[in-house]
Amino acid sequence: MTDPKAKGFRVERELANKLWSLGFAVMRGAASGAGARKRFVPDIVAMRNGKIVILEVKYRSRANETIRIEFSRINKLLEFARRAGGKVYIAVKYGKESWKFIPIEDIEKFEKDSTGFKLKKEIIDKIGISLRQLVERELSESIEKITLSQT
Repeated sequence: MTDPKAKGFRVERELANKLWSLGFAVMRGAASGAGARKRFVPDIVAMRNGKIVILEVKYRSRANETIRIEFSRINKLLEFARRAGGKVYIAVKYGKESWKFIPIEDIEKFEKDSTGFKLKKEIIDKIGISLRQLVERELSESIEKITLSQT
């Protein structure tokens, strides 16, 4: 059986490499979710042309699995974004499906309980945006231009 943390690291690296190939400068937070630091470290910070995207990465192998994000984690992401001047997204991947990105301002569209939000796939699919849409939204340029400029 594969270690869930190892899977998480693998998908974080996969997304970081994908963003790098699109021309972003990318940093993956070492031990980002492990509570090993005194200061909060997001999973991925991607930068290009002065724009900063802060990502909380969530992976589930099966589509019927709900994703939970604690209020404290959301607050730490927002504080990091305030200090960095960036935008926060929740990056979600189910199995071999494409990445979906939830703008942090849409987090209230999910069910919540006393400790945090419950992200269900049907809502993620409805309001999540694709990698292409994320790039075009944040950089105001076509992903084709970005890809072509890399050759």
